Amino acid sequence: MRRSPSRDLSPMLLRLRRRGEVRSLARVIRELGLEAWLVGGAVRDAALRIADSEIDVAVSGNAEAVARALESAGVGRAVFLSRDRPGPRVFRVAGRRPLDIAEIEGGSIEKDLERRDFTVNALAVSLADGSLRDPFGGLADLGRRRLRPVRASNLLDDPLRALRAARLYATLGLVPDRQTLGAARAAASRLGSVAAERIGGELSRILESPRAAEALRWAAGAGILGPTLGVPLASDEAAKLARSLAALDDPATARLPASTRRRIRLAALALSLRPEAGDARTWLLGRRLPRRDAEDAARLAELVRRPPPPWPERKLSREAWRWIVDAGPLAGEALHLLERSGRRSKRRSRTIARLRRLASRKRRRVVVGGGDVMEWLGVPAGPQIGRLLSELAVEIASGQVKNRRDARNWLTGQVQKRAGAL
Repeated sequence: MRRSPSRDLSPMLLRLRRRGEVRSLARVIRELGLEAWLVGGAVRDAALRIADSEIDVAVSGNAEAVARALESAGVGRAVFLSRDRPGPRVFRVAGRRPLDIAEIEGGSIEKDLERRDFTVNALAVSLADGSLRDPFGGLADLGRRRLRPVRASNLLDDPLRALRAARLYATLGLVPDRQTLGAARAAASRLGSVAAERIGGELSRILESPRAAEALRWAAGAGILGPTLGVPLASDEAAKLARSLAALDDPATARLPASTRRRIRLAALALSLRPEAGDARTWLLGRRLPRRDAEDAARLAELVRRPPPPWPERKLSREAWRWIVDAGPLAGEALHLLERSGRRSKRRSRTIARLRRLASRKRRRVVVGGGDVMEWLGVPAGPQIGRLLSELAVEIASGQVKNRRDARNWLTGQVQKRAGAL
């Protein structure tokens, strides 16, 4: 649920400053004689009454010294983050709840906030006295659900900020204004120079949000969807691609776990871009997404691209059982996507309903390995073992093979059939 900003920030800010890692930070800052401010997303989320956000900190001195002192105090491990990023040095203290600590830019917190992306992120709370700095009207913009750049040129300084606008639209419902749209269009040609890991991180957060299609349509209009996906897209192609995900903004998708939404939408993008199965996997891995996500999304796309043909109600369909076996634990996600892609028809709906029944049917577990096949059939290791096991899995799933004795008899029969056919 998207929340309205709170009129009284004091309780949320007090809760933020009472967190254990923040109290440890305040102690270290006092000992080092520095000033520090909680900045950006944590303050914004406090205004939206979102608890337990990740905390970014701006410090008036050496960020590494602060991070190392926190590491020595047992808060977490200090890690240098900003090697490949523009701007000041940033260190993460990776503990139970991480702290990202950056050196302020421009010599003062006001100058530092002036260099940030959007007004809703140009907020700071003093760690010393809890006072709030909001020099660009970020709280008012939160109240209007408006996303406005601090300065249009700030998006050119780090083109990833254009994609971040789409992410804040998807995750918080902050609607980019005309100035943000113009700044994103100006930054679009530079987005390809941003590290793929950073782009993949923003894309993942968009795709796992309960609603993503509106943000992707905005990204298409801003000219950043193609560079985000690493695919050259004309404006009409980008808009069509964004519209293709509208069916996955339905309530049933919103109720799924975030990681499931992300996988399903990645598969939907792969289907819309129409690469072949191997190319889909290559494209997904090239987005520097988690490898498991990329491979699962490629499998989902292939399952949806080639569903089994319709079959009579009371007839055993080997193609359907083969599809169920190939889908494995992804069957539910594949069916969810299959139901929301392609042209709708009564035959298609019946096929999906029957696949659901097959996928939900309790199946016997008959364990047969490659060693069993070689021993029972007296054949050497080779690709034929894998093919036989794959075919046997369909027989087990469909209930034709109920135990290891059935499995041995079925395998023997297959070998005899093939020998007779030669």
